[in-house]
Amino acid sequence: MTFSQPDEMSMSRTSRLDLPLLLASQADKHVSYNEAMLALDVRVQLTVLSRALSAPPDTPTEGDCYIPKALASGAWSGFDNQLIAFQGGSWQPVPAKAGWLGWLLDEAVNIRFDGSTWHAVPIVSSVNPIDQIGVNTTADATNRLAVKSEAVLLSHPNETIGNLCVKLNKSQPSATGSLSFQTGWSSRAELGLLGSDDFGLKVSPDGSSFKTALSIDRTSGGLKAHGGLIDPNTGLRALTLVPAVVKDIWRSDMESPATPRTYIVASVSGDAITIATNTVEQIFSQSLRGVSKVRIWNVSKSPARSAWVNWNSAANVFNVHQATDVAGWAAGEMLRLGDPNPSGTNSLGMIALDISDYLFNNFGVVFPQSGLKLSLSVQGVGGRAGLDCSGNGAVGTALGNSSNSDGSRQSAFADIFTNVLSPISNSNLLFVRESLIAPATALAASRLIRLVGIWV
Repeated sequence: MTFSQPDEMSMSRTSRLDLPLLLASQADKHVSYNEAMLALDVRVQLTVLSRALSAPPDTPTEGDCYIPKALASGAWSGFDNQLIAFQGGSWQPVPAKAGWLGWLLDEAVNIRFDGSTWHAVPIVSSVNPIDQIGVNTTADATNRLAVKSEAVLLSHPNETIGNLCVKLNKSQPSATGSLSFQTGWSSRAELGLLGSDDFGLKVSPDGSSFKTALSIDRTSGGLKAHGGLIDPNTGLRALTLVPAVVKDIWRSDMESPATPRTYIVASVSGDAITIATNTVEQIFSQSLRGVSKVRIWNVSKSPARSAWVNWNSAANVFNVHQATDVAGWAAGEMLRLGDPNPSGTNSLGMIALDISDYLFNNFGVVFPQSGLKLSLSVQGVGGRAGLDCSGNGAVGTALGNSSNSDGSRQSAFADIFTNVLSPISNSNLLFVRESLIAPATALAASRLIRLVGIWV
């Protein structure tokens, strides 16, 4: 490979650094050579002492290089913002071209010439810390790290174990540390520690209103499906059976006739009702305290008025949930256990039970349960007695059990699905009926309904 020599007539200096060339017939070649060396001495490994002065220093040193600031004076006059060097005992301009780089000594920064102005070039010696990073996009004060890419890869380092951990740290339990999933910059789902230290997932149809779908208790690890489990085929919510603390939600151990039954008021005082016979056990037994409320009706009123029994004070005295419900009730009036027909959907005249006390005392919350898993037991005297349950008291909905033909005890399990909201709580009602099966002289001796599970 051979290189051609420049045309002596057309080219006497280099095109980029403007260095003088030696010509074939040139006399005093050392002059051109020395000029070139001095030019290289400035241009190569360019170091500028300062760009903060507008007048030359009094005692410059050979090779000193400056960029005079605006309104330069003295020997620098007319060289504002240009490169100038002290060589051969005088100040010499150094014509710069776009792209030249240098080191600005007093500011300790790199500088770059864009063709008209010298600019500082930040030195990236460390990214710890750095204010903002934008990859293929612009970061801002909120999104200090912004990445615009079809994919983001985070990989473990080349070590034996190969672990990788991404951490989201928040300041306090009430703060949020989360991942937000968006469509068109509008959030549709958020995953993480959402205002507590329990792990959660919430979703939104519009980016403004959110519903919690899942949460995991940080202590127990228990998973809560707030919207329920939805069957993918039907789109319907699947029921979940929650084991429950076993309690009697209906019990009567006094021989009694079938329901509906009637009683006569002896007196009324506040929320206490005294009846004419010692048969409160047939209405409300001690085992129901803090568990169930039983609806009873004053059918002497027109229309009939109801109250909810929640305590038994004596063999002939029971108490009601609200004294205002029995205001105006008087001695001699007739009470009925078993809803008058019709009462809503309860055309079977069954007894309405509210189990909100049970729910609150055992779960800490009252909610409209979808159904109850029950254990039923019934015993008769002199013949068969029956015990039925329903979720709404409608014809064809009652399920239950009966004693043997001689009255001996029989037990059974039943799942009763409830859908009638209680008028006094946020729980659904259970409807109960006690019946007698021939011979007509039979009495029910012992009847109990035990709750063993709740459908939610």
